[in-house]
Order: sequence, then C-alpha cells, then structure tokens
Amino acid sequence: MSRSISNKARHVTLRVTQREREELTKRAAGRSLSDYIRGRVLNKQTRAPLQLLEREIIRQLSEISDTVTDYSQHVETHHTLKRKDIVDFLGHLENELHGVRFSILKTG
Repeated sequence: MSRSISNKARHVTLRVTQREREELTKRAAGRSLSDYIRGRVLNKQTRAPLQLLEREIIRQLSEISDTVTDYSQHVETHHTLKRKDIVDFLGHLENELHGVRFSILKTG
C-alpha cells in the first residue's frame, strides 16, 4: 500500500542572529523571508516582490471594486434612482479606471 504525500504546509524552524536576520531581509528585497529562503535552499523560482506602485494599483482596484459592489447593492434597493445619478457614478468610475490604467502604463 503506497502512502500519498500531503501538500499540507509544514513548519521548519531556523534560528539566526539578529544580524543574520537583517542580512536575510535585505537579500530578500521585498519578498517574504519564507519565500526567499525556500527559493535559495530548494533552488525554486520565486515570484518577484510587488513594487510599491504595484501595491498601490492593487489597492486602488480593490477600492473601485468595493465601490461598485456598494453601488450595485444601492441600485438594487433604491428603485427611485435617476438615470443621471447612475450616469454620474459610471463617469466617476471611468475616471478612476483611467487613473489606474495611466499608472500601469507609466511603469511600463
């Protein structure tokens, strides 16, 4: 009978001095220490760390998503909304998305 290998994450403890930890953090260059050490020890390709601008763009997109969700719920429950209100909201949303698009193109 063969045993199946579980993909469940297991903990490995690594003790380092404060100076070694600082050096590891510096070398990780924005990656998590786990991701960096796993890549070095197991010779695995690790993902590149997100840059500040990328994190900001993701935050903006998340806010836009939340706004659309909130507005959709508002539209469903308020049947007295005027067409102008909806068009104004969509215009604001379009401006926000253009700002995100511009941020992305600026980095490329």
